[in-house]
Amino acid sequence: MSQKMRICSIILTLAAIGAAITACGGTTAKEDNQTTPDTTASTGETTAAETIEIMPELPKKDYGGRTFTFLTSNENDDNGVDWVTKDIYAPEETGDIITDAVYQRNRWLEEEFNIKIAEYQCVTMTETKKAVTSGVTDYDAVMTGIANGCNMGAQNYILDLQTLPYLNLKAAWWDQGLTKDTSIAGRTYIATGDITIVDNDATAVLMFNKQMAANLDYDFYDMVRNNTWDLATMYSCAKSAVKDLNGDGKMEGPNDQFGLATADWSGNCYMYCSGLSLSAKDSEGFPVLKTDTNLLTEVVTAAGEMISDKEVTVRSGQNGITSSDELRYVFEEGRALFFGEVMACVTRMRESETDFGVIPFPKYDLAQDGYHHIAHSTACKGVCVPTTQNDLEMTGIILEAMAAKSLYTVTDAYYDKSLTYKFMRDEESAEMLNIILSTRSYDLAYIYNWGNLYSGIIDLINTGKDNVASTWDKRKKTAEKAMQKTIDAYKENE
Repeated sequence: MSQKMRICSIILTLAAIGAAITACGGTTAKEDNQTTPDTTASTGETTAAETIEIMPELPKKDYGGRTFTFLTSNENDDNGVDWVTKDIYAPEETGDIITDAVYQRNRWLEEEFNIKIAEYQCVTMTETKKAVTSGVTDYDAVMTGIANGCNMGAQNYILDLQTLPYLNLKAAWWDQGLTKDTSIAGRTYIATGDITIVDNDATAVLMFNKQMAANLDYDFYDMVRNNTWDLATMYSCAKSAVKDLNGDGKMEGPNDQFGLATADWSGNCYMYCSGLSLSAKDSEGFPVLKTDTNLLTEVVTAAGEMISDKEVTVRSGQNGITSSDELRYVFEEGRALFFGEVMACVTRMRESETDFGVIPFPKYDLAQDGYHHIAHSTACKGVCVPTTQNDLEMTGIILEAMAAKSLYTVTDAYYDKSLTYKFMRDEESAEMLNIILSTRSYDLAYIYNWGNLYSGIIDLINTGKDNVASTWDKRKKTAEKAMQKTIDAYKENE
């Protein structure tokens, strides 16, 4: 993930205890007209926290009070009300650490460039397509899901961000992993990084019950540090935590203790933690389906054995659990050693009495190059620019400045907020969070799911089946046809 997390590790040492996160909503365009007298940060001077801000070299511009409007997600967009955008606009300071950081960043932008920041919350992909089709130029940028951005790029609704003046996607405040993994033929249609905190919220993390781990004499932090944390070890630890609490001989989610509670979508977390990818790039930068099917079979078999073991693992839709909230309650109530979900679940458990920590998903093979994590392809957000945008210089300048300033405001607040929860009040949790957020990768085969090849492989994990080779062979031809359509669309956009 570029230099972002290296810088964030410095910020981590400066984090103070803050308030809990709240959501900001609304479904109409909102303008932020207030200004702030504090422009110290723009001079590069040292702040009270002794953080030196390294900002991009951008031309000094006065945009005469023009409004810069983002399309952002409302409660009807992908993944629902829990993923309403809360990091682009804030009408005022409320005492909430994230809201106040967004407000302060926007005050700086408005003062620095004489603009007004506004957002229109909507179903982002639908609204973007509608605006471009009708020639509407009201929207300067869109904050939408990674999969949306990739698909809209292929369909020519958004611009190649590499063509925007002053936008430097190699800078520390942009996630270069996303740029590298999702760019096709050198073109980049969506970018994420410090400009949003949702990329962090949508990153898969593994939580563990601290008291249960202590009772079983497990030190997961040391396992991670000492390179003994792999999938086989995780499964063994999970088995040791199982208890039929009510003694009825059946393992049921509402009543018993499990080794692992994990989301029904999370089979991919246990596959991608091996470092595998179902796609690669050819010499021209176009995607190809390519993986070691022998290793894939090993990984899918091992992950599937754990995920499909109903005596050890509980998922929504099985063992009497009907919703993701009920699954989370199993962990919150202290009845699971591990909980595999996304970072956003941390904030949803702020009232939990269970003391828990965060660790990376395990390696499959201890010899592999490091830990690997994914971000949910629809929940994870990035910024893109509609093709109808008609002032690309302004757009490039504002997005670059906004991303850079966010590193020292919104990202700082995100870490600060995370460290306020009981489980994160230790150096180990900060260390583990850094590992997790700095080892993300993105697979185009997951994002596009060409020919349902990706979903077919994940189904094998969730059901505990190991016929990987036959599934690959059966779906590969259809997937390649679908992938070729994407490639052809990119070539047409040239």
